[in-house]
Amino acid sequence: MKAFIFNSGIGSRLGDLTKDKPKALVELKNGETILGRQLRILRSVGIKHIVISTGYKAEMIKDYCRKEFPELDFTFVHNPKFDTTNSIYTMFLAENTFQDHFLIMHGDLVFDEKIVEKLLVEKHRDLACINTNIPKPLKDFKGRVRNGKLHRISVDIFGENDYALQPLYKLSFAAISQWMLQIKDLVRANVVNVYAENAFNNALPLLDVRVVDYKDNFIEEIDTLDDYDRVSDAVRLFDYANQKVYNGDYLVRLDEVFKKHDFKRPFIVYNAAAYKSPEYPKFIKRYETIMFDDYSPNPKYEEIMPGIKLFKENKCDVIVAIGGGSTLDVAKAIKLFSKLNPNIDFLKQTPVYVNTPLIAIPTTAGTGSETTRYSVIYVDGEKYSLTHDCIFPNIAVIDPTFLRTLPEYHRRSSLLDALCQAIESFWSKGSIEETRLLSARGIHLFRYTYKHYLEGHPFVDDRIMKVSYLAGQAINITATTAPHAMSYKLTSLTGIAHGHAVSVTLPYVYKYMLEIAKKSEDKELKQTFVNLAKIFETSETKLFEVILNIFNEFELEKPTVTEDQLIELINDVNEERLQNNPVLLDKEAIEEIYRSALIVKK
Repeated sequence: MKAFIFNSGIGSRLGDLTKDKPKALVELKNGETILGRQLRILRSVGIKHIVISTGYKAEMIKDYCRKEFPELDFTFVHNPKFDTTNSIYTMFLAENTFQDHFLIMHGDLVFDEKIVEKLLVEKHRDLACINTNIPKPLKDFKGRVRNGKLHRISVDIFGENDYALQPLYKLSFAAISQWMLQIKDLVRANVVNVYAENAFNNALPLLDVRVVDYKDNFIEEIDTLDDYDRVSDAVRLFDYANQKVYNGDYLVRLDEVFKKHDFKRPFIVYNAAAYKSPEYPKFIKRYETIMFDDYSPNPKYEEIMPGIKLFKENKCDVIVAIGGGSTLDVAKAIKLFSKLNPNIDFLKQTPVYVNTPLIAIPTTAGTGSETTRYSVIYVDGEKYSLTHDCIFPNIAVIDPTFLRTLPEYHRRSSLLDALCQAIESFWSKGSIEETRLLSARGIHLFRYTYKHYLEGHPFVDDRIMKVSYLAGQAINITATTAPHAMSYKLTSLTGIAHGHAVSVTLPYVYKYMLEIAKKSEDKELKQTFVNLAKIFETSETKLFEVILNIFNEFELEKPTVTEDQLIELINDVNEERLQNNPVLLDKEAIEEIYRSALIVKK
């Protein structure tokens, strides 16, 4: 199976976005180009031979493909009349490339991996994509369907059997040949400024093209600036919700993934937990494995540099992180920085989208880093948060057996981090209905499992990992709030674990916010606390004691600081996370919370 991408259009309706580049290279809001996304997904499903039509700024397309996807085999078909012809003429010029079965798609489509997988596994050879669940678009393609068979494609059909259609097709060589015959007839008649679909309609009576309903998948076209905004926002949430997750023995799952995607040279960022499996040394010998573990528990900026150098020198084709939050943070930072200029401070450069796949395998249940676009490193002793969509792991592997070997303190503190993330994402300014549902699911699961977890029962380990994953999914969208903002300096000053530090202040942050909400006219804020309390099956006034009692069950000591350290804490709260809090905390409020949460030595 090969793929053909129509990419010869100018994209003038996108205004300044296509002023100096073709539409295919327009970056979505996540930093990924439209073409880059298509190629990444095609690569992930095993399609390595790609035919791309070019027109406007053709060399930019070629250079991009060769630089960003050197492992793929490209053929370029240039349409010199791209400004006066349409896709029918482009396909006519590409006739000699169609010597196989093909996925054929328009170059302005943004879609998810699952719809491509659905097309590939479907036994029927010839398929088109329709959506029976959305209104018929006024100005875009519709498909006329009878008994599951495609009869016509047009913008101007609005009948009972007509549905939204996106130009993503799986076609056999025989079907393409019939289509090409019709294309040649029209081109010879000088009909060159129409869609290739016009000729496809003439071929359809001779073919058996069935339809696949993409109502549960994501396919959208970008023609206008409104499309750009809508699709960019929607695809991010869709990708987050549809991350590939494998459960079970991490080495077995890794082997499956490597074979499926033909990964040969993995770059593995790991900690000691990985070696606890006797099969691990055997696994790494099966591939051209490059390994990196030279970093601190709170990874320093300068420790990332050797990892980047090692990764680039060995031209690795996938990054794998096996460890706790710090390990995953290191792997993410290496990926994010790998394309930047090594002679300039990475933190002063604008990140670019990196296509190298990232696989995250958490060995703790707390950070949810396996499903977030965040990475934390330390610069001159201060926490620095990296955020970019390209470091959202493509694949997560969840192996609950890792929890059985964790030290008890880390078992407890990491789970508290997960609970805090679920609570904070619920009240965060960035909260939406979807994230509140994720938070609620995580909290419910926590409430009915944590006692068994504290008692050391392994039968709940998989559910505990799920709590962390759900909280991570939510916080990935909403970001954290005041308790996290107040935790970072507390961790560095006292040496306690991150989850421990967050859990210390969260009940008191809630108590303070509730008092403010009672006096406020903000009905939405009040309702947020009412709804949060319902998840805990209590009232908003009793929720403080409920949360505090839960945290006390974990038996983590109340941290002790000096008055000087307290001043340092007050003056070093993470402003970005603080601004995400639904109630503004001034320094007086922050001091009040710290004094309630900590033991302050005189």
